Amino acid sequence: MDKALEQITDFAASVRPRDVPGKVIEHVTGILADTIACAMAARDCPGAVAAAAIADLPRAAGGTVIGSSAVVTLDMAAFWNTSMIRYLDYNDTFTGGHPSDILGALIAVAGSRKLPGLTLLSGIAVSYEVFHRISLRHRSYRKDHGALVDYLSIDQGFAVAIATAAGIAHMLGYDRDQTRTAVSLAATNGLPLRASRAGELSHYKGVATAASARQAVFACQLAEQGLTGPSDPFEGRHGFIEIMEGQAGPMNLEPFGEWAVLRSGLKYFPATANCQIGIWAALDLREGLDIGQIREVVLHTSRFLRHESGSEPAKWAPTTRETADHSLPYVVAVALLNGEVTLASYTDQMLASPAVRDLMQKITVVVDEQIEAEWPGTIQIRATVKLADGRTREVHARDPKGTYRNPMNREDINVKFEQLVAPVLGAATARVFDQVWNIAGSDDCANVFEQLVSD
Repeated sequence: MDKALEQITDFAASVRPRDVPGKVIEHVTGILADTIACAMAARDCPGAVAAAAIADLPRAAGGTVIGSSAVVTLDMAAFWNTSMIRYLDYNDTFTGGHPSDILGALIAVAGSRKLPGLTLLSGIAVSYEVFHRISLRHRSYRKDHGALVDYLSIDQGFAVAIATAAGIAHMLGYDRDQTRTAVSLAATNGLPLRASRAGELSHYKGVATAASARQAVFACQLAEQGLTGPSDPFEGRHGFIEIMEGQAGPMNLEPFGEWAVLRSGLKYFPATANCQIGIWAALDLREGLDIGQIREVVLHTSRFLRHESGSEPAKWAPTTRETADHSLPYVVAVALLNGEVTLASYTDQMLASPAVRDLMQKITVVVDEQIEAEWPGTIQIRATVKLADGRTREVHARDPKGTYRNPMNREDINVKFEQLVAPVLGAATARVFDQVWNIAGSDDCANVFEQLVSD
């Protein structure tokens, strides 16, 4: 018996919306509002454009697309939504990645089936619990084996696919057999490579998890039709553990019980989660500083942050926004020069700015063993700057705004929603935010998403 598969099946099939604690519902409501804002601000991203071009399917099969009245299949709606959610790299952060990528599929299905808002929110909560445990298993593998190259080879889309299938199964009330099949199929066909996030990043980086979400929807559709799936995708022969460790064995998932979703975070700035702390450090560092006098900036941080955002040559010479918003030197240089990092920080003009490129070359990123020892419990950077006259300055930034120890509240999310959605909806933005925030009381969540349509 595949214990991990049974654990996920038991959890997703047994939880009911009324069982989810009120504080969890409130937390995931904030995630939903933040995610919608990210999607609305990226309605013309490459993934959305591609999905719109492909979409020419019967109305009866239609899934809900955020901000559009287009009629597409459920799996294409999931891909379309997730492409928009993911594009700006402004959506949430949690164990091992960005679980709000899952919401693209859940919204597509919930809107199509006209599910109650509370059912959608409980589906989000269930998905996050599964995502966390699959991602934590990756982290356990990292710690056991030490080498970063090992644990970074499998991308977060693996957890996205599995968690999406579990969330949909939960929302639609699948029985245990259907739930088990959906999760099994999503796991068996959902093992993507992290090559999508290496080097000079391509458009595919922004749609990698969209492809995983789309595949998970298809897995659920197959399960609904009675198709059976592999019995041991995690712990059996040729399963996940054998692939990762060379020998079949237990997945050792963290038991379900405590709602881990409450430890998820949101992003205050439009940059990868790893770089948020760098921006805050730069903003502290620049106060009263003559930027023209800077000769050297050293960023002391964890091994993971350096590996992901400050170790490749491309991070010091980004030519695309996909690379720039994952580059610690770039966002730190922009924050030092401009005192902010916004969506406008990734224009072609900014990417080619001589001032930004010159300052980036003065930045180095090194591993601090004390900070490494405290990672990931505490996210931090110790930044030192050396000036032309020989003086130095140092700041130590910890737990950036948006992390669960320093969370964004409703007001913070409302401001972000306004910034991202108002260019599309104008004066209606405040009203729509209130509807999204109160979606738990809606008998038909599709009514809320219809308010986002501007085409």
